[in-house]
Amino acid sequence: MSKLEWIALFILLIIGLHFYSQYQLEQLDDDIPSISYKQNGRVPVIVAFGDDLTAGVGAGKGESYPDQLAQMLGVDVINAGRSGETSDKAKRRIDTVLQKYRPDIVLIAVGWRDLQRGRHRSKLKNNLIAIVKKVKEKGALPLVIGFPDPDLIDMMISSDLDLFDEAARKGGGRHIPDVFGPVLEEEELKSDETHPNAKGYRKAAKTIRKYLEEEMLL
Repeated sequence: MSKLEWIALFILLIIGLHFYSQYQLEQLDDDIPSISYKQNGRVPVIVAFGDDLTAGVGAGKGESYPDQLAQMLGVDVINAGRSGETSDKAKRRIDTVLQKYRPDIVLIAVGWRDLQRGRHRSKLKNNLIAIVKKVKEKGALPLVIGFPDPDLIDMMISSDLDLFDEAARKGGGRHIPDVFGPVLEEEELKSDETHPNAKGYRKAAKTIRKYLEEEMLL
């Protein structure tokens, strides 16, 4: 073999080893067993509140992020997602959800519809602050899940907009960073341009679970 052929073979070997190692990591990750989650000796009530990306648009039944997170945690995660809902409607609906479920933890993923429709971001931020405060006032822990700028995802800029972290802090809650951004920038994790598929929702659920573990909320 010529020197050029040896170089080409070496490059192919490196690429093959990279993809194999990624595959092995994914397999190990998928094999992680669910855990038994208890808070103060009892199973907490966890509610996922939001719009399309909470309802699971783009995936099949039982494949939304709340469903897959429930499997990972070994407890129910109530899916209070409503497709097509903006932050204005979510702010009005949160009272009913809190009264119905009396949750200990609320995962708040509100604002994706607002961003897609070009709504004023200051209004979105104020609505989020109001939602977080309402959750806090009921004695539950508000965990805000943010979103990136939808116009920048194609440019591989997928970090959450600052407004989500600011709203979480001002409302008295916490922000789980970069849950959906890394999903929405990967074609293989999406069902269309604005919604994850089942695999994408699973990745989002893993990010949330990791945050809960690192923050010792499990």
